[in-house]
Amino acid sequence: AVVVARQDGHEQDGQGADKRLVAYYTRAADAGSDLSAEALRSPLSAVLPDYMVPSAYVLMEAFPLTPNGKLDRKALPAPDGDAYARQ
Repeated sequence: AVVVARQDGHEQDGQGADKRLVAYYTRAADAGSDLSAEALRSPLSAVLPDYMVPSAYVLMEAFPLTPNGKLDRKALPAPDGDAYARQ
């Protein structure tokens, strides 16, 4: 799993856009089928303060890597509407 702070929206009138935490994760071959955003958010909310719990969760087949084998953060996709946890 990887968590990054992504800009949400565009900068206007000199004010910065909001940043939100987005979690990117892969599924293990033996993992259960219930890996929804809410299923991941609930246990994290129990042990972390609200500001540290990601607001979006993106399931990926594999993480994009640079030629050096490090995570390519710029290649991570923006979360879509289904990635955000529903309350």
